[in-house]
Amino acid sequence: MISIRAAEKIDLKKIYEIETEAFGNHGYPSFFIRQAFDCWANGLLVAKKEKEIVGYLLQVPSSAIKGDAWVLSLAVAKKAQGIGLGKQLLETAIENANGYKRLLLTVCPKNTGAYALYQLYGFYLLEEEQDYFDIGEDRLVLALDIAK
Repeated sequence: MISIRAAEKIDLKKIYEIETEAFGNHGYPSFFIRQAFDCWANGLLVAKKEKEIVGYLLQVPSSAIKGDAWVLSLAVAKKAQGIGLGKQLLETAIENANGYKRLLLTVCPKNTGAYALYQLYGFYLLEEEQDYFDIGEDRLVLALDIAK
């Protein structure tokens, strides 16, 4: 059975492990995950399969544009991929976006699977930003309009 819930302090180590497995050098350091828990506890979600955390999502309000929120990270442990956890986490983020006008995220242009998932939920290409993280580290900036 899969469940999605707000993260608890005891979950932070596992979140960091999933983040590192998924994103390697581009993953958030453990201290950031702790601070994210302190600052945006209602936007830090975990996916559990039986009793084990196998995915997580971090959604935060934008400080640049009022009404925007960002999905800063969505990761599923390799051993739990392919069973719909990414979809469930994304659906929960969209449901939790009440009060926001737009949900934003970035994805590597080479990550065609993630890009297809986001398009399936109505995300559209806002812009392609060259060297987003570093030279040669391009990202697609995607948006989903929430407010009707």
